[in-house]
Amino acid sequence: MTSSPKLDPKTKISDKIIGNINDTGSLCRQLLRGSRSSEVLNLAATNFAGQEKTLENSDQNLKKMSIIAAHLQFQADAIERSVEVTDTLQDQLKTIQR
Repeated sequence: MTSSPKLDPKTKISDKIIGNINDTGSLCRQLLRGSRSSEVLNLAATNFAGQEKTLENSDQNLKKMSIIAAHLQFQADAIERSVEVTDTLQDQLKTIQR
C-alpha cells in the first residue's frame, strides 16, 4: 500500500494561501468582465437612444416631404388645367380672327 506523504503545516498553509490568491484573482477577473459588460450595455443603450431621435427626425421629414409632394401635385394639376384652357382660348381666338 502506498501512503500519501504527509505535508508539513507550513506547506499546507502555503498551498492554502496560493489557492486563496488564485481564487481572489478569479474573482477580480469576473468583476472586470461584469464591469465591461455594464459599459457595453450602457454604450448600446446610448447608441439606441441616439438612433431613436434620428428615426423621429426622419419620420418628421417624411411627413413634410409628403405634404410638399401633395402641394406639387396640386400645382401640376392647376398648370395642366391652365394649359387646357389656354388651348381652348387659342382656338376661340383663331375663330374670332377669321
